[in-house]
Amino acid sequence: MPSLDPTAPGRVLVTGGNGFIGAHVIAHLLRSTPHHIIATVRTSEKATALLQTHGGANNPRLTTAVVPDITQPTAYDAAARGCDAIVHLASPFGYAYTDYESQLLQPSIAGTRAILNAANRTPSVRRVVYCSSFASVYDAADVAPSRTYTEADWSPLTYEDGKTAVATPVAYRASKVLSEREAWRLCKEQAQGGRWDLVALCPGMVFGPLVEGTLGSVTALNTSNSMVWGLLDKAEVPPTRATLWTSVVALAEAHVSALGAPEAGNERFLLLSGDYDNQELVDTIRGSTALDQTVKDRVPVGNPGERPKVETYKADGSKAAKYLKFSTPSLEETVEGLLKQVLGVEQEEKMKST
Repeated sequence: MPSLDPTAPGRVLVTGGNGFIGAHVIAHLLRSTPHHIIATVRTSEKATALLQTHGGANNPRLTTAVVPDITQPTAYDAAARGCDAIVHLASPFGYAYTDYESQLLQPSIAGTRAILNAANRTPSVRRVVYCSSFASVYDAADVAPSRTYTEADWSPLTYEDGKTAVATPVAYRASKVLSEREAWRLCKEQAQGGRWDLVALCPGMVFGPLVEGTLGSVTALNTSNSMVWGLLDKAEVPPTRATLWTSVVALAEAHVSALGAPEAGNERFLLLSGDYDNQELVDTIRGSTALDQTVKDRVPVGNPGERPKVETYKADGSKAAKYLKFSTPSLEETVEGLLKQVLGVEQEEKMKST
């Protein structure tokens, strides 16, 4: 399949370059490949910040492209020109939306169409690596403990389910499955008959430290990491929203690996680091030897060592380990690294306010 040679310079377009995952993907591309990266952002201010994060104007292998509206049909055409591959990360994620159709469904689906139609119109593009989610795999109506999810599974949610959802997580899952299905449809029906192929990665909740310099405020912490940080100063252990997690380091490495793995073409992968629950997270924090006691005391005790009495579903991520190369950080080192970083930002903010 038409993968990139990881040892020869190529041109890679990365959408959502200033996001949590995007910053890690760009950093790993710069460290481990000779490729030139074109990173898309929404504003010129974000373009300047992105360049500063990754070496500024002194880094000749990184340029930016401002794409204010990812839903426009030709939004990515100019940025994709001359690129050999695309890593598509730009997509809405959060739990504060009110109009699910306009804020989640339409941007996700239209953004997918825009980037893959840009691939269709760019003769040099050979591979698209698409960041999906376990949300596009999961079926909330079937949580039997005997259920083990694989890449063959798909969420059954429809557009109408997402549009009329009674809760934001349902609308989000609908946006992810609908946009990924659109990606596979466009890959199958591409105008030039298989010139480019598609690799889809489906991670769980993505945890881990941010790329240095990208977190300016605790309030700007990304949605998934906010779930870990949100355990601090709670009176009780909150319910767990999801039970599968993915290291951001592993996810970034897997995206880069997927660019150069010939056998990964037109394959879908569950990219998972393990399962967890919030009690395990607070146990991990309180049992850490790398965190100060003052931090440990900020998380609730709960019921140490107790896991949910009802066994939950499982997922098999062995296919990704067979095809792709990525590291396997533990939950402990992932959480410790994240909290140390955010605590440092919190301390800086307190000092500025005094």
